[in-house]
Amino acid sequence: MTNKNLPTIKGIFVNSHIRAVKKTKGEAGIRKFQRMFGKSVNFRNTQDVPVRDEVKILECAIKILYGDKISKKDVAFEAGKLHFRDFATTPLAKIIFAVFKNNFKVMMIQTEHIAGHVFQRVQFQTQDLGENAVRVVMKNNDYPLDHFRGLFQEWMDYMGCRGKVVAKNSSKNTYKYTMRWRKG
Repeated sequence: MTNKNLPTIKGIFVNSHIRAVKKTKGEAGIRKFQRMFGKSVNFRNTQDVPVRDEVKILECAIKILYGDKISKKDVAFEAGKLHFRDFATTPLAKIIFAVFKNNFKVMMIQTEHIAGHVFQRVQFQTQDLGENAVRVVMKNNDYPLDHFRGLFQEWMDYMGCRGKVVAKNSSKNTYKYTMRWRKG
C-alpha cells in the first residue's frame, strides 16, 4: 500500500490507549509499552498515525492490561472493545454522545461523518436495514476483521442495546458489519 493510500488515525485517539495503560499500570506500564511497541509511544494529537501502528499499540495494551487472560484468537475483538472504551474518553466522543443522546441507530448512520474526524483514507459507508439494524461497510483499513466487530459490539452495549454484530470480509480490505439489536 503506498503512502498516499495508507490508512491513518489521529494521534489524539491513539493517545487515549496510552492514557488507559498509564492510568491502570502507571509509569512502569508505559515503559513496558515502549519496550513491546519497539518505538516511541509519544504522539501529537494531530499526527496521522498509521492504523497498523494503532493495531500493534492496542495489542500491546491488551497484553499489558490483561496479561494472558485474553486468548490469541480473541485479541482483535477485545482490542476493538478497548478501542471503543478509550474513544469514549475523548472530547469528540463526548460531543457525539451529547448530540445523539441515546440514539444508537442515528450514531451508526452517521458513522462515515464521525469517522472523517478520526481517520484518513479509511472509507465508511452505512446502510439502514430497518428499525433496529444497520450495516457499516469499511474499505481500505489495516484492522483485523474482528477489531471493529468488538468496537461496534462494545458501542452497542454501552448504548444499552442488546444485540449482535456480524462481521464479514467481502473482499480485500472491505469489511461489512451488520448490527441488529433491541433496546433495553
